[in-house]
Amino acid sequence: MKKQFGILLSVCLVAGMFFTSNVSVLAAESEETIVTTGFNPYEKIEAENFSVNERAYAGCNPIARSCGVDIREGGYIGFKDVDFAEGATAININLISRYNVTLIICVDSLDNPLYSGEVPNTTSLEYRSFELNTPLTGVHDVYFTANHSVSMDYWSAQKATVPEVKNDLTLEYDVYNWDGGHKVDFKVVNNTDNDIVGWSVKIKKSDCQIDQSWCVNVSDEGDYYLITPLDWNSIVPAGGSIDFGINGAGEVSETIEYVFVEPVSAEEEELALNYDIQNWDTGHNVFFKLTNNSDNQLNGWTLKIDKQTCKIESSWGVNVEEDDSYYILTPADWNTVIVPHGETTFGIQGPDAIEGSIEYTLE
Repeated sequence: MKKQFGILLSVCLVAGMFFTSNVSVLAAESEETIVTTGFNPYEKIEAENFSVNERAYAGCNPIARSCGVDIREGGYIGFKDVDFAEGATAININLISRYNVTLIICVDSLDNPLYSGEVPNTTSLEYRSFELNTPLTGVHDVYFTANHSVSMDYWSAQKATVPEVKNDLTLEYDVYNWDGGHKVDFKVVNNTDNDIVGWSVKIKKSDCQIDQSWCVNVSDEGDYYLITPLDWNSIVPAGGSIDFGINGAGEVSETIEYVFVEPVSAEEEELALNYDIQNWDTGHNVFFKLTNNSDNQLNGWTLKIDKQTCKIESSWGVNVEEDDSYYILTPADWNTVIVPHGETTFGIQGPDAIEGSIEYTLE
């Protein structure tokens, strides 16, 4: 059974303690008594909710209009089954201390400290943040204890910071409306440290009408406009951006729904390579056409040609390198991306006539 004790606490804010004299203090019979469940640790838990042991005294300061708990040496206050569902990296406490005090924050038992550090002498209530040794998650009992007198007003948990997930590409835009029409300037931003080869973005038709565009191709795809780059702006440089724009009838809201289309590799595409050989007595030309027969944008491609089937001395529309057995052809900047059902052309020239077919591998 709990008993009321009238205690004269020789304390005052000026002297660095929390309570005034002649306050009524409640002490618990058992040192193991802790508060029942139901607290939200991310909101302020006030002092009047504390359950205390015989070395911690609860009371109110009528002048400061505050209530709190004075934890003496060997005392503690506790809370049962506190749910840190959103994690916690620190505990914030509004407190006052008479001396340089070692404050200890424990979980599940007084033998399991997650924080231990000095709180300097204060002359008034101060709001302090105490970083935990290990981030706290799940349901735990929480204890506060100290090696000397410290008075707590309230405490709360500081949520674990969730790192911002930054997409490789983001779309920024400025909307300009006028009576009967609109213009939108877009910027595709590369948030990575590497060039991004090829991009496409879908814009919700219900958010804006596109009658004209610049620096992009626009096609219909269900409820969306599919926007793809031109040859010259298909590569977004590392940390850079490319610009395009649209205009149309009607007013556009400040928020436009969009989604970037994930790039698809050459191996997953339905690709067709056709070529036409033109021989003469001392040499040859080969004209190639690479076609993307799929509904997806192709971002980058590589063509390997067997050296035994033709020789290359010059080329156009591609870069040519060599390994032991193959010429390796890769696209120039302007034909790296092949839009759905689009195509690109390039060619090579070399000595001697080509007899038979050209052996190649397309990647």
